[in-house]
Amino acid sequence: MLHGEMPMRDFMAYDIGRYAWTAIVMHLLGDSGIVGARIGAALFQCCTLVVGVLVVLRTADRNVSSASKVLFASVVAVTLNLWAYPYYKVFDYGTSILIVAMLVLMLTSQSPRHWFGAGVILGLSAIMGRNHGVYGAFAALMLMCFLLAKKHSLQALVRPSCAFIAGTIVGFSPTFALFALVDGFATGFIASVLDLINSGATNIGLPVPWPWTIDRAKFGWVLWAIGVSTGLGFIAIILLPVVAVITLVRRAGTSGQPIDVLILCSSFVSIIYAHYAYSRADLTHLALSIAPLLLLVLSAGARYAGITVTSIAVLGMSLLTLAPEKSFLTQLLLQKPLAAISVNNSTLYVFQSTAFQLREAERVLATIPHASDSFLALPNTPGLYAIYEKKMPIWEIYSLWPRNAAFENAELARLKAAAPNVVLLSDHALDERPEFRYSKTHPVLYRWIKDNYRPSSEFSSATSFQVLVK
Repeated sequence: MLHGEMPMRDFMAYDIGRYAWTAIVMHLLGDSGIVGARIGAALFQCCTLVVGVLVVLRTADRNVSSASKVLFASVVAVTLNLWAYPYYKVFDYGTSILIVAMLVLMLTSQSPRHWFGAGVILGLSAIMGRNHGVYGAFAALMLMCFLLAKKHSLQALVRPSCAFIAGTIVGFSPTFALFALVDGFATGFIASVLDLINSGATNIGLPVPWPWTIDRAKFGWVLWAIGVSTGLGFIAIILLPVVAVITLVRRAGTSGQPIDVLILCSSFVSIIYAHYAYSRADLTHLALSIAPLLLLVLSAGARYAGITVTSIAVLGMSLLTLAPEKSFLTQLLLQKPLAAISVNNSTLYVFQSTAFQLREAERVLATIPHASDSFLALPNTPGLYAIYEKKMPIWEIYSLWPRNAAFENAELARLKAAAPNVVLLSDHALDERPEFRYSKTHPVLYRWIKDNYRPSSEFSSATSFQVLVK
């Protein structure tokens, strides 16, 4: 976007919100590197986590001392920050918090003005990701059904509902404006929706890591405990909200108290977002879906079990579950060293495997003449293009989904026009499933690459990918 291109039209992308937000921050900072991108993500993270802390603090007992509230606010902030993983997905994580706040606003007051504001939140959430728009709409529908059952009056919800729809349209209006003002954007947007529909799934599925499936003899006590903790997360994200909703319904609804309001709203959102967690049942997708559950557990736990008990339990489980994936926790808790690498003149500390892949690519692109000026890296290393500040010669920057012949032929035309000097090709089996090898998901492109490039004898020992040259 900094170069005038549009998501979905010019490059494979999510919805426009996260790119526009980050591009604006990077432009204001004058930093087009990875630090500028991370600062953009961090600012969004700060804004949404403040909302999360505030909605939890609304539920605090009035008899609790100010010092205890400050301590609890710190625990909530630390916990929410821990689960903001990976950093470039904070736009998804943070948006789920905004959806909870949206429902709180709707349940607290049924005035058209407040519901219009809630609709604006939903529209803006859909700009961050259309999946958030769908999840938020379903959560709002659940809340409306609850209110209808409680009030026994459809007429009382007509005006607020119309205001909510109007607010949603206003919040989503930047996308509508791009439809009208930017040539080709509407076509790219519709094509991305059709791709999602035709694929029949939002993610490449994985089996759920239920706690009882973790083999302690195979992994050892520490990794077993981490695996069990992750599995308990997949149970909790659906079980606890369902129990909470049933409990409130049996009590004939909420009392109007902030604690009941947040429990109900976070439960509805958690139930909806469980779909995303289960769509690809790994720690990353659990983390991206867990914020509503955290708001539920932190608020209800502090009220009914006590701040100290809740803080220790939630922070302990969070640290244990995230230890293998958060780099600073891996180094601190599991004693696994990190490697220092240089990206855009900034030093980053990353996992050893990541550093190894980057150094291999750096060696290839520095050795082969003009390779860094024109290369193709497939199927899932788009970060190389950001590092070398080069445009990928094809549209699909992350090539994991099976594609039809028409799509591949369009991509092949782009590839022939660009004709990269070197290809870094990995034909690994994603999730150890042979049907997700690049040669299987993109047979037309794979065959053309193999017909027009030959393996480089100089880099025959490369383990992360095969190096192919003209």
